[in-house]
Amino acid sequence: MGLVMVNIVSLIMFGLVIVMFVLADSIGGIAIGIGLSLIWLVFTIAANIHILKGRRSTEKLKDSARGHMFDAQIERLNRQYESIMSREEYFHKNVEEGSGVRNLYEDIKEQAQSNMDSAIGFIQTYDYYTRPQPVYLDNLCRQGDELVRKFNILVEKMVDIDTNLSTLDMKYVDDVIECMNNMRQNTGSQGMS
Repeated sequence: MGLVMVNIVSLIMFGLVIVMFVLADSIGGIAIGIGLSLIWLVFTIAANIHILKGRRSTEKLKDSARGHMFDAQIERLNRQYESIMSREEYFHKNVEEGSGVRNLYEDIKEQAQSNMDSAIGFIQTYDYYTRPQPVYLDNLCRQGDELVRKFNILVEKMVDIDTNLSTLDMKYVDDVIECMNNMRQNTGSQGMS
């Protein structure tokens, strides 16, 4: 849908550039038309590349499957990925860039993306003839569930601290630090598996 909208906007911009050239009766009007046509060209190329490269991992994972053999695992991995990605706006608006919490979120996001890429690779290379147990894929799902569970705890504690500053208990601070340490260890150990 995004690709269609971008190209509709691009066509409208192109139409306006053509109208500008037709109505231009001086060198200044032609120069503006050339400038607008360059803006149109850059917009069209950049927007299309961005959309095509940014194709969602969930779509790539669904496209990699043959038949319905891995539907349950795909659904599980998609939920995990979407759960983590749904918090991106919160972390970008409310957490200072370069902070430990923001860096941890970026690591968690990277791990979720890595899990999706690993699942895609597994599904694409799976032996559909002998159909062995998908142990690797099941392990990815379990690790992702654990990552999301700990991530949810971290987010809840952060929101609680942000909204209840007057009743801040040092236990919350300790819990957040412990949760961050667990998340850091979890993303580090999953990255090696």
